[in-house]
Amino acid sequence: MITARKTFLPFALPLISEKAIEEVAAVLRSGWITAGPKVKEFEEEFARYCGADFALAMNSATAGLHLALESIGLCSEDAVLVPAVTFTATAETVCYFGAEPILTDVDPIYNLMTPETLKATIERECVFSKGNLIHKKTGKTVRALMPVHLAGAVCDMDELNSLAREYHLYVIEDSAHAFPATHKGRKIGTHGDFTVFSFYATKGITTGEGGMVTTRHAHFAERMKLMRLHGINRETYGRPGWYYEVVSPGFKYNMNDIAAAIGIVQLSEADELWRRRTQIAEIYRSEFTQLPFLHLPLPATDGDHSWHLFRVEVDTVPEKINRDILSAELHKRNIGSSLHFIPLYEHPFYQRFGFDRKNYPNADAMYKKTLSLPLFAGMTDSDIEDVVSAVKEIFTDL
Repeated sequence: MITARKTFLPFALPLISEKAIEEVAAVLRSGWITAGPKVKEFEEEFARYCGADFALAMNSATAGLHLALESIGLCSEDAVLVPAVTFTATAETVCYFGAEPILTDVDPIYNLMTPETLKATIERECVFSKGNLIHKKTGKTVRALMPVHLAGAVCDMDELNSLAREYHLYVIEDSAHAFPATHKGRKIGTHGDFTVFSFYATKGITTGEGGMVTTRHAHFAERMKLMRLHGINRETYGRPGWYYEVVSPGFKYNMNDIAAAIGIVQLSEADELWRRRTQIAEIYRSEFTQLPFLHLPLPATDGDHSWHLFRVEVDTVPEKINRDILSAELHKRNIGSSLHFIPLYEHPFYQRFGFDRKNYPNADAMYKKTLSLPLFAGMTDSDIEDVVSAVKEIFTDL
């Protein structure tokens, strides 16, 4: 017999406090609702929280990835190393320039780009010549690597940075899932040349839509600041008079004060939100540890996992259980789930690059087995009990 919730539980929902709502109302009453004092305050507070030299607010993490690549001068003669398991934004921003995304496999446990998977891709697909890493198939120069901190687990940034220095590559971290994770005693946001965060509705903190780029490079920070608002050399807020100059063909990527007002409050609550997600993950790990055919995510080994997602792997037992059966059975019980992510080489757009599935065995295995269970700070104790009961019921009936 199936025990179903009365209402549907999504795999993620934002938790917006009354204080955040009050701050938004104050901004709306102020008369200044676009990029202004709240955006500046949010950037300063975020940089302080992460320990970063510079933080620049954007209207999305995708915009941040794009501007990080633009600031290093990426062009159609270049290529970038990207893990096969990520959301499309990581690789699509490479394609904005006509550059070539080169996919690496991921490790079988956390599904991250690792020094080993990166080396394997470089040895298979590239040659180092005259100080440049060259993609053998296209002849394009590899300019950067983009490690993705998937689900809240963090890549080995020390080793990846070491390899990047060896091959003269920039490091652009896709940290959409990683706030507020730590790695070897430091917050994510200070390891690579750029770190790009997402404040989408389901993320560790949210501004509805939005993102942030941190960097230690002053010249790159200035370039991104210029290019996020049409290439105009003076920001609107605080501009002395009406005069400005357009010095480059920029983009419309700025955050507004309404979003920043939410972000400032969310940032002040970030540690509390993280503790609640961690508590839920620990409950799941404790409750599910003895279930057959179900493999649980591991905590971080060199810092704090952000627990943005709780990704399980499901063994295939013919006519009994697999990932798709688990998802369908949860849905029958009014509980949502999701998949993070369909490997890039599976999508029609990326198939034009001729990726060979056999080069990505760990990504392929992940795709067949992985499912994300509900995990967000706003879950009640009753919500957690419903998920635990449902999963146990499904696996007990096998």
